[in-house]
Amino acid sequence: MAFSGTLFGVKKSAIYDALKYSIYLLLLLNLFYFTFEDYMSAGHRFRDGIEWSQFTAAFAQAVDSFAWLVLLLMLELETWVIDDNNYHGVVKWSINGVSGVCYVLIFFAFLGYTEKLNFVLQFEESNITQACDAIGTYLSYAIDIDEFAALTMQTCSSIGSAPYWVNVQSNIIASNAIHSDMTVLGYTEVINAGAWLLVVILLWIDVYMQMGRIQAKQYHTISARIKVVLYSILIGAAILWGFYGEFIDFWDAFLWIVAFFFIEMNIFQWHEEINVVTPATATSTNAADTNQ
Repeated sequence: MAFSGTLFGVKKSAIYDALKYSIYLLLLLNLFYFTFEDYMSAGHRFRDGIEWSQFTAAFAQAVDSFAWLVLLLMLELETWVIDDNNYHGVVKWSINGVSGVCYVLIFFAFLGYTEKLNFVLQFEESNITQACDAIGTYLSYAIDIDEFAALTMQTCSSIGSAPYWVNVQSNIIASNAIHSDMTVLGYTEVINAGAWLLVVILLWIDVYMQMGRIQAKQYHTISARIKVVLYSILIGAAILWGFYGEFIDFWDAFLWIVAFFFIEMNIFQWHEEINVVTPATATSTNAADTNQ
């Protein structure tokens, strides 16, 4: 077994669990950060208040992080914590129910990212030549896609040089360089969220097949190839965030990739255990048939 034995006197399974749950804890801390960031950003983007229909657009990162973290824990229970013999009845339907809610929230978070991208695409190039001339007309300026500040005589000189882009609906102004970055990062968030949706669909199929003891080598080969492409996209998004100086987004993307690597390892170990148990069971059955 992959996690049998010890390493420096400590069980490998204990080291594996410690590393895994440390990653999960760091993701929880990121959830708090993204909730605060969305809250601060929403005050500038939604000046007339947030309606229920706009909630996921305003708190896309927070909803996304929360739903993924809960879903991650459900996958951890399914693939590692709960014994197969105990996975039935209330336990099974409770996990499936919570996971179902998470899938819905993740989809709405994806729509929230598309709304944020639409917010960025609503910016129009203006004929303003000096940022300080926009005071009174525009109330905020963009620092990045998720961070804004009040436009005042004290802050207008730090916006950057013309040409400027403006979002009339939200009363926000952005320099050309910042608007360009916002556009790239907006598309990156949507592509990243879409790739994660596909990853979790494949993982759901993997878990379903494991639960049903369904063997399909061709599917696993195709699934593995698709996952290579999807994880490459996710790694590319993380690198892009790092390149644009979005450290927390880079760090969060890295943690999620590692977290789902652990889920993949859970499934691999689970698959190994089934392959060991099944032949043994089959041998015992055959022996019994012979004795009869």
